[in-house]
Amino acid sequence: MRKIILYIFVFVLLMTNIVHGNNLKPTEDYLKKQDPDHWGLLALYAVDNPISGNLEKVESELTTDFEGYLLGALASGKNVLDVGEKLTECQLESGKISDFIDGTGEELINSHIWGIISLYAADYEKYDKASALKWLKENQNRDGGFPIYSGMDTSDLDISSMALIAYDILGLDRDADEVKRVVTYIENNLSRKESCEAYAWYILARIKLGLDVDEGLYDDLMKFRLQDGSFMHLESIKKSNYMATWHGLLALADYRKGTSVFDRLHNEMNFVDLGNDHEAYEAIMALAKKNIISGYPDNTFRPGDSVKRGEFCKFVVYGMNLQDQAVLENNKFKDLKDHWSNKIVNVAVKKEWIQGVSGDYFAPEGKIKGSEIAAILVRVKGLEDEASVIRGDNWYDGYVQIAEEKDLLYTKFRPEAYATRVQCSEAVYKLIKN
Repeated sequence: MRKIILYIFVFVLLMTNIVHGNNLKPTEDYLKKQDPDHWGLLALYAVDNPISGNLEKVESELTTDFEGYLLGALASGKNVLDVGEKLTECQLESGKISDFIDGTGEELINSHIWGIISLYAADYEKYDKASALKWLKENQNRDGGFPIYSGMDTSDLDISSMALIAYDILGLDRDADEVKRVVTYIENNLSRKESCEAYAWYILARIKLGLDVDEGLYDDLMKFRLQDGSFMHLESIKKSNYMATWHGLLALADYRKGTSVFDRLHNEMNFVDLGNDHEAYEAIMALAKKNIISGYPDNTFRPGDSVKRGEFCKFVVYGMNLQDQAVLENNKFKDLKDHWSNKIVNVAVKKEWIQGVSGDYFAPEGKIKGSEIAAILVRVKGLEDEASVIRGDNWYDGYVQIAEEKDLLYTKFRPEAYATRVQCSEAVYKLIKN
């Protein structure tokens, strides 16, 4: 009898988990079978199940298609620099992010909103936020909502919730008058539009604003979920709908985590010009997460740029976890005075890992060659004596031979060529790993 009661309890518990969205796998599985587009990829990322997907080049002229692509590419770990650059060039003098990628069109509210959201997610916000906010405020209707097209009096629930997310990104918090007016409009009208998307967007907006999502709103969304995990667009049409499903999964993911998917993308360590399919992605990200290397203020990594001597000293000193020793200035080299790398270079010089280019000059801004890197790596490993006994035509032959034997050299190593940021990252990663 106890076993029967236990089985019933477990069954009820499992069913409760499914009904209340704790088991999101059926929804994930449904989306994967649909050959997900950029929105589906975003939803799968939201539940920590990202896939690479098959994102084709955007052929459309609509800005919204580029904005959606940017989010999907981010979610699947692809290089988004070219798309981000295109979108930042779409802001008009009015502050509006244009309807079309050629910089024309001032009617579509969603192209403006999704430009703000997608560039925020990519942490690539090279546009005038103040004018973007001004334009958005000017297009808020008297009832507090937002229309689909600029100048329309009729507000739309989905667009209004999206606008709340954009408002938050542009600096308006939950207490701002504009935000309160949107929330009031949605609360007064939500029950009149029985669609999955309307409830999903409102949940996404409330999570982004840091507002509670009550059980009633959650239950309203779950009414659209079918037994196979998919979502219906309308309760009256008992049929799976791809668009409704990715909406539902996005909202459930944010609800369960208590954080916005757009915040998670924004805060994630990534570089807009480096996709996860790059051959050195693992090495670069491992070093970046340990603050051994870093990107630039525009969130690029610039993998093909040459590395300077002062920079490489930083890579190695931080890679060997000796940054705490960078407290004394180097007074020997004239060109290190007031240079950002002075104390870091001093550590490397004291360790005899690197030398100056002459008695008085270090050349911290000089590009570093493969031969210099090989010598530094060998010295860091304490193999100077082994390298010194090897005779060759060049001063560096012994260093290169030992570095190669110890698997310290990067791909396409050439001793006389200047090393790139990717190559230096690979070398330091190998140094630490070996």
